[in-house]
Amino acid sequence: EGAVCPSGLREASNETLGIKACGRSVDHQCSSVDFPTGSSSYTQICGIVRGYQEGRNNAFGPSGQYPNLDIPYVDGISITHGSPRQHVWTYAARTTESHGEFCPCADNPNVRSEVPDFVGDDYYCESGFDNPPSDDRYPLRPTSWNDPLWDGEGCTIPENRCCDRYGWFHKSVPCNTDNIEVR
Repeated sequence: EGAVCPSGLREASNETLGIKACGRSVDHQCSSVDFPTGSSSYTQICGIVRGYQEGRNNAFGPSGQYPNLDIPYVDGISITHGSPRQHVWTYAARTTESHGEFCPCADNPNVRSEVPDFVGDDYYCESGFDNPPSDDRYPLRPTSWNDPLWDGEGCTIPENRCCDRYGWFHKSVPCNTDNIEVR
């Protein structure tokens, strides 16, 4: 028996590889899980996320559409605390390593978006696919079981700054007792 996904998330698995993962609910654009602090105060937040990309993702999408943390601003994971939400870290997934136009990691004049101001440099962005999933090759929304996200492996684009930014995050915050929200 293994761990169970928190309420509000759905389980996905690959029995061949022995991998289980939790993802957003199929009937919501965004699912959220709170991690209570039990009123303990803190000034540091650190963590790591392992993700498995499903289908096509556009990381931060076209810039200008995401003015704040209260809307789904990223295809990926948003970590926040407080009310109103305060940004801690973002893990973004882009379509492919070769089509990363929504993840401004390389010096690419074709980049069509920017990381929202409230995210700043506190993000990681990667893809689990080398090539774009097409309807012909992948009639269903494929999952990148063989290349987990945000681990720095499988980065194929030369000069890709995102390949140098992955793994654990660490963030200093003002002293508080806020729950941590992952969505």
